[in-house]
Amino acid sequence: MPRSPEISHAIFEDVKAVVVVTLDLEDQADDLGPETGLYGNLPELDSLTVVKLIVALKKRFAIEIELDEIGGDIFDTLGRLAAFVESKVYIEPLGGVSH
Repeated sequence: MPRSPEISHAIFEDVKAVVVVTLDLEDQADDLGPETGLYGNLPELDSLTVVKLIVALKKRFAIEIELDEIGGDIFDTLGRLAAFVESKVYIEPLGGVSH
């Protein structure tokens, strides 16, 4: 079952918010979209801030990100980063799951 566009949009907006806060880009937030280049395009994003960003995303979305999953292509654009996070997020089916 494909994910709804609303969920994808919500995750994108949450990832964008984490990027904005972590990289201190509040003044550029309105200009950031799915095609916005990240690593190599934003001077604020270097190897140290990549680590900070990964930690912030792990905390915000309660996901695990292994080192071997982190490739440069994940940080090509904001949209790719959001898609990666979305792939890691477990979305509970409507109605919930009994435990």
